[in-house]
Amino acid sequence: MDIYSLFGMPLGYAKSSLERENINYTVVLTESTSRFFHADLDRLYVVRVRQEANGTVELVANPRMEAGETVKKLLHK
Repeated sequence: MDIYSLFGMPLGYAKSSLERENINYTVVLTESTSRFFHADLDRLYVVRVRQEANGTVELVANPRMEAGETVKKLLHK
């Protein structure tokens, strides 16, 4: 399995793909500090994938970012 194909996928899909292949994995969640975008914590996506020396795959996930009101107003001018 090409683990790098999981980049950009929903976290649930990535996890089930690794489980189907019996590949051990860990998940690290990142946190956005943006004032202009809001995080949708119910929609996590894989933003980085790497394989550790012991074969475990590390998935770094970030919530989907939604434009805040300030950004929406600027885009619709």
